[in-house]
Amino acid sequence: MIDTQKLRKTNFDRCLNDRFIVFTEAWGDLELELVEITEHQREKLECFSLIFKGPKEKLFHQKLYTLTHPDLGEFILFLVPITYGKQDAIYYQAVFNRILEDD
Repeated sequence: MIDTQKLRKTNFDRCLNDRFIVFTEAWGDLELELVEITEHQREKLECFSLIFKGPKEKLFHQKLYTLTHPDLGEFILFLVPITYGKQDAIYYQAVFNRILEDD
């Protein structure tokens, strides 16, 4: 399993519009699509968020989930269901805020 602390925005940039598998207790394995990556500019911080699109009829609650991707492997993210403006699916957000190490 990949240490989430080692995942950077650049790891996800190449995965935009890709499918991820998330294991949920309620629904088992579900497919999520990475539909948006947003970088937030903060001094001395790496801040970005990921928006995933999931099946409309299979809501799952906020908590830590194990995700897998063919290129990234397996890792854990805290996913939160969000209102995203579109009603075609359920959307989930993962937020990264990390202090940048001095060179």
